[in-house]
Amino acid sequence: MKTLTDSIEINAPPEKVYEWFTKFDENYLEWHPDHVKAIWLTEKKMEIGAKLYCEEYIHNELHKIKFKCSKIEPNKIIEFKNLFPISLICPKGSFMFESRGNKCLFTATLSFRMGNLLSKIAKEQVEAFKEHMKEEGENLKKIIEKP
Repeated sequence: MKTLTDSIEINAPPEKVYEWFTKFDENYLEWHPDHVKAIWLTEKKMEIGAKLYCEEYIHNELHKIKFKCSKIEPNKIIEFKNLFPISLICPKGSFMFESRGNKCLFTATLSFRMGNLLSKIAKEQVEAFKEHMKEEGENLKKIIEKP
C-alpha cells in the first residue's frame, strides 16, 4: 500500500476548517478548478455511513468516485472509504485537522494498492494525484484565510 500525504498549515482554528468540510457538496467546486460536482447520495451528510459522489479531473481524465464516510471525529478527522470500482486501486483516504495554537495543520491522505512495479508504471498518474492534493491544500488555505 502506498499512501500519498499532503499537509499545510492554515491560519485558522481546526473548528473553522472542519466546518468548511461539513458543507462539502456546497464548497467542492470552489476548492479546485478541476472539481466538477459533489452530491450526497444519502440523507445524512458528513456522518459515518454517509455516501458522497464526486467528479473531478486528474491527469486530464474525468474520475467519477463514490465515497463512504467511515470515521468522523469533529474538528479532528474525516476518514472515507472509496467504493467500487475505484476501491480496487485507491481504497481509502482521510482529512485530518490538527490544532497548532490558533492554527490548523490540515493533512490529506490517499492510500493506493500498488507495489514498486505499479508505482513505476503509473508514475505519471501518481505525480498528478500528488500535485492535485497539493493544489487542494493551497486552495483550501486561501479560502479559509480569506477575510
